[in-house]
Amino acid sequence: MLQHIHIENYTLIDTLSIDLYKGFTAITGETGAGKSMFVGAINFLMGQKVDVSVMRDKTKKTIVEAVFKLENDDLQPLFESLNLDYDEECIVRREINLQGKSRSFVNDTPVNAADLKKITLQLVDIHAQHSNILLQNKDFQLSLIDQYAQLDDDIRQFRQTYMKWKELKNTFSDMQAYMNNNDINDIECQLKELEEAHLVEGEQRQIEEQLKTLQHSQEIQQVVGESLNLLDMSEMNVLQMMREVKQKLSGIASFSETYQHLEDRINSQIIELEDVVYELNHLFDNISNPNQEIDQLTQRLNLLNRLERQNNVQTEAELIALVKTLQEKKNAMLDYVYECQQLQQQLDEKEQLIQQLGRQLTKKRTAVLPQIETALKQQLRQMNMPDVEVSIQLMQDELTATGFDVPSFLFNVNKGMQMQEISKIASGGEISRLMLALKSLIISKNVLSTIIFDEIDTGISGSVSSKMGEVMKNIAKNCQVITITHLPQISAKAEHHYLIYKQTQGNTTEMQIKLLDRQERIGELAKMISNENVTDAALKTAENLLNG
Repeated sequence: MLQHIHIENYTLIDTLSIDLYKGFTAITGETGAGKSMFVGAINFLMGQKVDVSVMRDKTKKTIVEAVFKLENDDLQPLFESLNLDYDEECIVRREINLQGKSRSFVNDTPVNAADLKKITLQLVDIHAQHSNILLQNKDFQLSLIDQYAQLDDDIRQFRQTYMKWKELKNTFSDMQAYMNNNDINDIECQLKELEEAHLVEGEQRQIEEQLKTLQHSQEIQQVVGESLNLLDMSEMNVLQMMREVKQKLSGIASFSETYQHLEDRINSQIIELEDVVYELNHLFDNISNPNQEIDQLTQRLNLLNRLERQNNVQTEAELIALVKTLQEKKNAMLDYVYECQQLQQQLDEKEQLIQQLGRQLTKKRTAVLPQIETALKQQLRQMNMPDVEVSIQLMQDELTATGFDVPSFLFNVNKGMQMQEISKIASGGEISRLMLALKSLIISKNVLSTIIFDEIDTGISGSVSSKMGEVMKNIAKNCQVITITHLPQISAKAEHHYLIYKQTQGNTTEMQIKLLDRQERIGELAKMISNENVTDAALKTAENLLNG
């Protein structure tokens, strides 16, 4: 319950403090007196965005502070989840500084905007005139059904499941898109071709050298044969002459170290040349018809070149590195395929669960529709709509965060007429009464601390307004009701009556508010009845209204 509100430096308000009470409270005032400012200050307290234009004095902060009495423990888990102290008395304060930045506090603990709204939405429900438009919104209609059916826990569970299902679905779609762009069959084919090539690093250069040798085999054979002939096969070959030189030097080697050294050097050269001859003989013996070997090597080289072009690399070393990369990618893809299969299973399970929860929601919603229809008709007939008929239907549509249900509120106020959607046939006054009736039903099912009706009675005639006042009075049995009204019939039903007015002193105008006693109430009601020209008849009517 809202016990006290304090406002500083807000539009026409310099400083304003009022105490508020249980039950039904009416706030009245002339047009332009500042009723909307009072509601605006509460909206600001609840987290609505404002700027420095609300500051009366641009050199001071704007402050709105309210004291709430928490009359049940339903809010304690919320406070604890936000690390806030929970007590019977809750103080909410919000301020905006000269730079336009706001700060919020709950029980002197700073809170962010989101947490402020979580708290205040559980403390105050403001129903403004424009809120009636919401009644034509399908989501709002569904939320009304859910509130009446007290499906908060069911909706929370369904929404959590839906969000998890949607997250899994998006992840699964991303994985499928990745797999479509990285087909494991393509990877396996590419890898198989490379692995079957049995790649060896350096092989390409070795083949190129072999081919060069084979392609010049005749020339090589001729040169090798001639070299062998000169070194070892002709009558006057190099080795024979060097051996003769060695033999001659050995005859004088004992005469001097110089000759011995020369003999040793000749001997070394002979050994080296003999080795060269041996290798030339080996090469000569292995030079044969090269055509078949050239074909094999050419095919192998062509294969390597094709694989390099095909895989956009330059060397077989890069091909070997690619094999390793592809093997890793294949293993990753196999893991990915497994993960995708697991995810598909989770998605199927989550979809089955969400279908089940959705059917349960539909069942519970459908079960309360007759109750809502009956209660609405009773309420509306009490508000001068004797022939009203109401029908609420649920249609099945695509899955959303609230289930499969799309509501249809059908409405008829005249006998013999076909029932149609509310938006097509209801007038402003009828919408106001219907919304008030719905609020009454919801409050009867849910614990709400305070509800503020901001000119919900717009477009209502005098005879209907008294009935609406009775409905508000009945709502006030379950929660604190504050109504901003211009109708005396509603104001008279209230237990407490505040007057908002403007007060001018010198060059400044301020908004003021005061709690009226009985005589002041009679005078104010008489003004509302007679449009400022207070007559004895108006005073008598006002007194009769108060006497009920």
